[in-house]
Amino acid sequence: MRFKIAHIALCAGLLAGAQLVSVPMATAQDADAAANSYAVLLDRIANKQIETAQRQVMLQSQQDKIARLEAQIEQVPQTAEAVRGIAVKMANEIEKQIEQDLPFRREERYARLGQLLGMVNDEDVRPSDLYRRAMAVMDIEVNYGNSVSAYTGDHPLTPGRRLAACREDVASATCNLSTDSRKKLEAGATIDDIQSEIKDGNYVHFGRMSFIYLDLDSREGFRWNQESSEWDKLSSGDIINTRRAVRIARGESAPGVVTAPIRVQAAQ
Repeated sequence: MRFKIAHIALCAGLLAGAQLVSVPMATAQDADAAANSYAVLLDRIANKQIETAQRQVMLQSQQDKIARLEAQIEQVPQTAEAVRGIAVKMANEIEKQIEQDLPFRREERYARLGQLLGMVNDEDVRPSDLYRRAMAVMDIEVNYGNSVSAYTGDHPLTPGRRLAACREDVASATCNLSTDSRKKLEAGATIDDIQSEIKDGNYVHFGRMSFIYLDLDSREGFRWNQESSEWDKLSSGDIINTRRAVRIARGESAPGVVTAPIRVQAAQ
């Protein structure tokens, strides 16, 4: 009995001590939570390693691009000079073409050429812009040879006679104002205000084969003689064909076949 009592007292003492000192004890649930946390940490580390590797690849790619750009920048002066030289040659060819060509749209074409030459002499213009502009001007000049085009202009021999007639009498047949021009005068405009609208007639060029002038009232017409550099008077039949060509070129008539008066050298 004494043995049992002592044993019980000892156990009770141990229990009493356990209540006085708190000792943490790991459970199976705590172990699982710790394992899960460790697994999540490993996943995060792996993801960071993958992200770092991707960033290194991107950084290397950017460094390669920078190296290529630096190499191109070193060649920019030579490239710019080469493009400028090409543009100068193209401008010279365009100027030669205008001088040797039929004299259609000369003011417009020389103005366009002057703009190109201005870009050639401007060092601030980017080579790409200069080359693009030179190609655009050249393309316009090439297309002139493949089209029929009409535009208003003054008489080639006695320019400004219609404007003079309007200043003298706006109701005269020679003045022959359009409805729009008359409305502007009625609204208070003067002849000088609308003089840019008062042209003697129409010019039409058939590619680079023929260049014609026709009065607004079709009273007379002329063809440019490239050999003599003079205007030859048109026959009545040529005037009729030219009048139809003008209407087609200006979109006032449906497209169709037109006859262009040209000079053909007789066979020897």
